[in-house]
Parts: sequence; structure tokens; C-alpha cells
Amino acid sequence: MSTEGGAAGAAISLRATLANSKWLGSACPKCSGVFAVADQVVLCPSCFSAHHASCWRENGNTCLKDQTPGRIIEPRGRGASPASEAPAPVTVPSPATPGAAATPGAAATPGAAVARPAAPAKPAAPAATAKGAGPAVRDAKGLRPMGGVRARIESATSDLSPIFGTAIDEVIVTVPPARLPEAARRLKEADGLKFDYLRCLSGVDYQSDGIEVVYHLFSTRLAQKCVLKTRLAAEGDAVGTVTSVWAGADWHERETAEMFNIRFEGHPYPEPLLLERDDHGTIVPGPVLLKRFKLRPKEPPAQYGFPEEE
Repeated sequence: MSTEGGAAGAAISLRATLANSKWLGSACPKCSGVFAVADQVVLCPSCFSAHHASCWRENGNTCLKDQTPGRIIEPRGRGASPASEAPAPVTVPSPATPGAAATPGAAATPGAAVARPAAPAKPAAPAATAKGAGPAVRDAKGLRPMGGVRARIESATSDLSPIFGTAIDEVIVTVPPARLPEAARRLKEADGLKFDYLRCLSGVDYQSDGIEVVYHLFSTRLAQKCVLKTRLAAEGDAVGTVTSVWAGADWHERETAEMFNIRFEGHPYPEPLLLERDDHGTIVPGPVLLKRFKLRPKEPPAQYGFPEEE
């Protein structure tokens, strides 16, 4: 980091004016110039007024309004405007006749610019993914190909009404809630699968489309992975526990239950992991990861000495 000297006081950073910056369209107190997108500004650490970075420096690295000092800190090689960072055109003497080879003693036009040789062609970049199509699907290095993983899962779960999909480098299999515990058991025990490690268990709130429970699995013996999913109709619904399949699901299920207000039937100790129950047995403050959970108001700007986010 490089620090501009000359003034004591708080360290302040340069900010690029964005389309949603609060000071966009207002005027700099020193030069009265209106802030535009991409302008470099600093915010006074006391009154939070915006200044052009150049105006702040010209004013002795202090605020024009209340004279609060501030030392501008910026990463090395950054902070300059894009235009000032562009390399200056290089001019070299050129032959008198364009395209002609230079000969000894031939006079060149002083200062005439000549085109640089064309840069070597770069390898063609992979074709961009069509908008809305999502990331490209590919096999993960060092793991078994997805095609074989899917074929083995299809063979083991064909009678459990599975629906298959793919997410980048993982096979996804979705089953009805009633079939989830059996699907989990087969994925762990079946030859060619052996998904013995539950990497993660989480919930996803799709609001009117229900709550999805997601199990990320890995086989430490066969070097392959997959995602097991099920969809509950609404909060309060239940799916069977998989703690008898993967002991590590214990805390995962407890946390997901309290955060999304769903139940894991058969869990050995279905008590909140992070939250508490009130005198009526209700988990408080409630299922905080549901999208309809009401958040508390934001802290007032500058409550702790920080300016309001732009």
C-alpha cells in the first residue's frame, strides 16, 4: 500500500463514483464541479462530504467544510483514472516512403508515427455460453466422469422416481421426500457409488415453490461426487433423517430445521443448534433464512463512525 503524506488524520481510501453512489450529481465543495460516474472521490471521515480526490489534495489533504485531515491510501498502481493509465503513443522515425525499407543516409520525417508490428494472434477463446444458459458443464479433474456416475446412480435408484440434472461438474438426482432416506442409503452402500462423505446439507427457500433440501455427497473411496435433493411443499413439512446413513448429518439437520422451519423425522435430538426456545417452546427469533423472515432495520448511518454505504 502507498500512503500520501502531508496531513495527519484518519486514513481514507479513494472511491470510484458509481451509478448508485449517493453523491452522484452533487457538487464538490472546493471546485463546485458536479460528480459524474467514474470520478475519483474521497469522503470526509467526519462530515462524509464527497470531494474530488484532486481537490482534497489541493486543499492540503483536508476537508473544505470542517478542515478534518485525512491521508489518502490507495493500492499501488491504482487510483488513477483509466485515461491516465493508458500508455502514451510511441513515435519513432519512419522511412520517407511508407512501406519502403530504410536505406543508409535516407532522411526520415522527424516525429512521424509508425504502426507497431501486429501482436501475435492469441488462441481463440472458448465460445461464450449463451445468455441464460448457465455455466458450461465439464468433468472435474481427478474425479470420475459424470456420465459413468449418472449411469450407476440411475441403476441404483431407478425405482425411487429420480429426476436427473447436472450442475457444472456434478450429477444431481432429485427424489420425492418419502424416498429420500432410502435413496441416501443406496448412494452410500451400492457398489460403484460408495458416497461415504456428506460434504454439506442445506436448505433453499423457493417461496411458493417450496423448500428444497440439498445433500452434497462425495466418495472418498471412488473419487466421485453428486448432489441429492428433495423438495418439501412448504415450511413445517418433514423429510426423514439421514443420521443413520451419515452421522455427520446430525448438526446439519438441526441447523437446517431451525433456519427453515422444517422437520427431519427420526432425528435423535431435534433441538435447535444455534437459536433458543421461548417459554412456549417456539424457536426464537424464528426461521431466519426464509425469504419472508422480516429483518430488523439497518443501523443509522454513521452510528459507529462509518459513512452510509453508497
